[in-house]
Amino acid sequence: MVIVSSEKQKKHLTRLVFDNGGEVLLDNDICINHVLKPDTFVSEEQLEALKYESEYERAKSRALWYLDRCDRTEKALYEKLAGAGFDKRACAAVVARLKELGVVDDRRFAENFAERCRQADVSRRETVRKLLAKGVPYEIACEASSDGEVSEEEQIERLIEKKYARKLAAERGTERVYAALVRKGFSFGAVRAVLKKYSQDLEDSEE
Repeated sequence: MVIVSSEKQKKHLTRLVFDNGGEVLLDNDICINHVLKPDTFVSEEQLEALKYESEYERAKSRALWYLDRCDRTEKALYEKLAGAGFDKRACAAVVARLKELGVVDDRRFAENFAERCRQADVSRRETVRKLLAKGVPYEIACEASSDGEVSEEEQIERLIEKKYARKLAAERGTERVYAALVRKGFSFGAVRAVLKKYSQDLEDSEE
């Protein structure tokens, strides 16, 4: 096939039209690096390789743009790229390369996320669930959630002070708070122990 025309488009793309009536959009830099201009012969095999190279470079550029805005897991980044329409092979290759370079790191992501959860008094169980939802492997999610783990009872007490103190005094308040804390992933035993203490405090204040 021979290129009969080359025209730059939006989004850093160049449209190449061939003498057989076919056409393709390739990244501008790929066209420049391979000197793809009118009257240049391109075989079918070369064109397929050029299309993949273009897709890879564009996917890599988009991946770095995504990561500049927020850290992501390998799975989340792959799904984001694939969802944007990039070739799946190119997406996988980009994620693998960024992982190799340390730009994408599930363990680092999990540790940072788990630390933010601890500071917000999110239960370990809920933290693991959130990490799994973001694509972190189960083993890494569990390890990150365990590192620097604080006392469940301390977390529960802080949550009660910040959010549930008034509700405890309401009718069936203890029951409702108990259910809310369990839904947040705190163990039955820890919730029961803390609420027993608060119930005693309420009784003392009424005497």
